[in-house]
Amino acid sequence: MEGEKRKIQGIVSGEYFMGEDWIRAGRRKFLLLNVIYYLQHFAGKEDGVSLSDILEFLDELRNTDREIHSDIIKPQKPVEFTLNELIKEEFIIETLNKKFFVNVEKVKSEKDLIYWRNVKGVFEKANADLSPKHGEKNE
Repeated sequence: MEGEKRKIQGIVSGEYFMGEDWIRAGRRKFLLLNVIYYLQHFAGKEDGVSLSDILEFLDELRNTDREIHSDIIKPQKPVEFTLNELIKEEFIIETLNKKFFVNVEKVKSEKDLIYWRNVKGVFEKANADLSPKHGEKNE
């Protein structure tokens, strides 16, 4: 039985054996990639997206759409873990000053993003709800 499990683990992604099947793992990664793309291209983060930018946006996303938020945030998979997966798979690039950019070699436009059409409107709402809070903090 143990040998069979090892044989399967060589074929099936490790996420399956860590309580997350490959479909959910892919959804988690690609939704976070969409978040980074959105922040970089639509929310004024052209100079790169920091971890704090991502966490702040995800916090607001929880209030806007709990389902999408829970597809990205998993108790056993911190955001940093997912960022490392995206870096390893070369979907994003991390700079020396800890900013993230979508890799234009892999993601040339929105057409290359899985889920984009479904999440862009939700992200716009979350960003609109977040923007007034930013104004309050800066005043």
